[in-house]
Amino acid sequence: MDLQQYKAEDFILNDSFVRYCLRSNESDIQFWENWLERYPHKQEEAAIAREWLFRLGLRITPEEKEAEFGKLKLAVAGAATPPSAFPRKRIIRIAAAVMLPLILAGSWLLSKRQGHTPQHSDTYTIYTAAGSMRREIMLADGSHVILNASSTLKVPHSYNQQDRRLELQGEALFEVAGVENKPFIVNSGSLHVQALGTAFKLRAYPFDTAAAVLLVNGKVRVAQAAATADLQPGEQLTTGKEQPAFRKSTFDTSREMAWRKGQLIFNNASLADIAASLEYWYGIKVVVQPGKYKPIRFNGVFSNKPLQDVLAAVCFVNGLSSSTKNNILYIQAVTK
Repeated sequence: MDLQQYKAEDFILNDSFVRYCLRSNESDIQFWENWLERYPHKQEEAAIAREWLFRLGLRITPEEKEAEFGKLKLAVAGAATPPSAFPRKRIIRIAAAVMLPLILAGSWLLSKRQGHTPQHSDTYTIYTAAGSMRREIMLADGSHVILNASSTLKVPHSYNQQDRRLELQGEALFEVAGVENKPFIVNSGSLHVQALGTAFKLRAYPFDTAAAVLLVNGKVRVAQAAATADLQPGEQLTTGKEQPAFRKSTFDTSREMAWRKGQLIFNNASLADIAASLEYWYGIKVVVQPGKYKPIRFNGVFSNKPLQDVLAAVCFVNGLSSSTKNNILYIQAVTK
């Protein structure tokens, strides 16, 4: 098959592409980097395939790989039973440790095809983390993005050709692949963050009056109008969204590690703490309505839960109610 006709599942079946993803063969790496740069319209399919392979994370024989991905391709095309419905004899023949990742990964790729693919314009691929759940994105250069809830990332079709420029509204963590002579730059309004081989987070929601850059490792340079600042690991910079007002400080690394793992932790949290955490975590403005509230000291751990699940628990335990209007979450005391 002509490589330009490849879909994500075809890339997965190509052993050279797999070696490129695993960075295990220099000639394959060189070939695919050049090919993807030459045919940027295939970068999205390749990125989906690469993320699929990383999530799969297992080794099976070429024959088993061909058979299982053949089923997956038929399922994606709507011509076969989804990968979760394997025959009983197949389940017996293949170890459960192999089958479970295949089922999960197959379901994930199907969900990509069923309404979760990015939008396209003439110049951008647009990724949106709608509602209260984040999404993960693998870019064509191998950089990894965790896009937080209520956020949008615009990736130009020219990405990874001369440079690597992105546009963000909301919040995202970027784990940047080191690529020589191709600067990685994220723009959000008047704020510009440049990195190389770095992990950093940028937060710039429309409802926030300030923007923040947090550096996990590596080095970044933040620019806004004529002002610039370099950050070291463990430092964060906050500034006005339109006018420079740079302020450096350190940040809670344990909180950020929990965020990366998808864990929202409440430790003896007051109502104000709860509101701040929900706003920080889900990218939604939270307003606590005036009223008589009993003292609140809430404890709990939520792993990759949507906002409505967290709210249900918080409100039930603490005698609260909530409502949402115009993307603003209102919390109030329950009146008897």
